[in-house]
Amino acid sequence: MDIKEICAEKIRAMSDRARYRDFYDIYLLLEKYKLNLKKVLDIVKQKEIRQPITKTGIVVNWKVVKTQKEKEMSQVYYARSIKDTVIEKMIRELPFSKIE
Repeated sequence: MDIKEICAEKIRAMSDRARYRDFYDIYLLLEKYKLNLKKVLDIVKQKEIRQPITKTGIVVNWKVVKTQKEKEMSQVYYARSIKDTVIEKMIRELPFSKIE
């Protein structure tokens, strides 16, 4: 799968569910590949969207993730630690509010 396609799926996943790995993965992908998020969002818009993808939903799911993060981290190996504030900055900088 193309790296932009993976990021598009992670954006959808962050909006649909509260799993730390989705936030962690997209942060590392954006850091490593310096992707143009507007092009990634164009891919998101081409996908079947069963429910709106919203930044508000992503923020709500991040709040849930923070309460369950330690439990999930004990079950999955994460190569390095990423500060919550860095992920929160990434979320704030997502260039959209709603995709339908």
